Amino acid sequence: MKAKFLFIAILAIFTIFTGCSNDDSRADLNASTVALSTEAKAQIAAASDIYQLTNEDVVVDYVKNNKKLPNYYVTKSVAQKAGWVASKGNLCTVLPGKAIGGDVFGNREGLLPKKTGRTYYEADLNYNCGNRNADRLIMSSDGLVYVTKDHYQTFTQK
Repeated sequence: MKAKFLFIAILAIFTIFTGCSNDDSRADLNASTVALSTEAKAQIAAASDIYQLTNEDVVVDYVKNNKKLPNYYVTKSVAQKAGWVASKGNLCTVLPGKAIGGDVFGNREGLLPKKTGRTYYEADLNYNCGNRNADRLIMSSDGLVYVTKDHYQTFTQK
C-alpha cells in the first residue's frame, strides 16, 4: 500500500512539473538561443574576415600595386556617420567588413620624409574588431609606403 501511494505521489509530482510547462516559452527560448548564436557566429566571421583583409602583407602589397587603399577602408568621418564610436570599438557591428583608413596623416613630428606637395594617409593594419590597435600603414601621395607597429613612434619603409 505504501509503495502504491509513493508511486502515485511521484507520478503526480512528475505530471505537475512536466505537464504544466509552456511549449511556447520553450520554443521562444530556443529561438532566442539560435538567433543569438547566429549573431555571434556572424560577428566572429566578420572579425576573422576583417583581420585577414587588413593583414599587413595583404594591404602593403595592394597599396604598392594599386597606389590606393582597398575599397573596404573607410575614413573616420564615414564610419562615424554610420554610428561608429571609437571608444566603443563597434566598427564591426556598424560597418561589418570595413576598417578605418584613408584619413590624412599629419606627420607633425616630422619622422617621415617631407616634400612639397606630398600628403600622407593612414590605415589600420591587423585589425581584429573591437578597439583599434597600434598597427598602421602610412602611404604617401607619391608612392611611399611605411608601417608602424607602435602608433607612430617608429616607421619601417616597405
